Amino acid sequence: MNLEQTAVALRLKNDQLRQDNDQLKSILSVVKENIDLRARMESFNKDTLEELTVCSISGTEPLTQWQHTFDEKQFRKDLQQTKPKWEHRSSSPIDFKSFIQSSLHTDADETAERHSRRTDVLLDSKAPNRLLGEICYQLDRRILSYIFQGHTRLYGFIMANIPSKIIEVSTHPLTGKVDQGYQLHLTQRHAELVERLSQRGYKEALHPPFTEFIVNTYGILTERPSEHSTQEMDYNNPDFLKKVIMTTAPRKLHKDLLVVLTCLCMMAEMDRKPLLFW
Repeated sequence: MNLEQTAVALRLKNDQLRQDNDQLKSILSVVKENIDLRARMESFNKDTLEELTVCSISGTEPLTQWQHTFDEKQFRKDLQQTKPKWEHRSSSPIDFKSFIQSSLHTDADETAERHSRRTDVLLDSKAPNRLLGEICYQLDRRILSYIFQGHTRLYGFIMANIPSKIIEVSTHPLTGKVDQGYQLHLTQRHAELVERLSQRGYKEALHPPFTEFIVNTYGILTERPSEHSTQEMDYNNPDFLKKVIMTTAPRKLHKDLLVVLTCLCMMAEMDRKPLLFW
């Protein structure tokens, strides 16, 4: 490859990284807004329920009063005004305008639909959301465990600092001498794993910050399921986890969360451990 071809390849790679970065920023903003709107909807429904209860006790017509006080057109107008202004990018793989519209469209209907499809094996109301974070957390830890196979403790190791950690663990702490062979070994393990993951849709520039954001947003499971329980079997069933993603996460996050789940299934096959491993 000559110098000109190298320059073209670098420009193409830079454009792809920029698109991935824009996509991640968009996902971050929309999810935060979706959570905020859902909280406001829940608060609105709670206040309405309390008002209806008071009206019923006082003997007034609650439905008629609610119809008079609730202006649906104004509510939808206010909801539309909360949408951020997005710059249209024809090269982006996602139409962010439709992304926002579909994420914010009829939140009340979507909330009702999700309640009708509740997963009855989960023990608390936050478990489905935490399971989203757990799936992402498990993938990150499995990747780190594979690359740094000789290290039982991975405190301070995150996806973003893999290259610097490779240098750190291959450098003698006292003499500062670098074990070039070991460093090359770790670098090759990292590159080979990323190549295998990329065949399943994983993007190194996009999915590590994406999984970190999902973990920070939804949290992870706080309790390990009982051994041999129905819950433990469900948590290690790819079809069950896919259902949780489809019924819990915002629609436009489904694609990347399913990529994460697919990659986690691959890692489980490689290390011969359950999908969710403690």
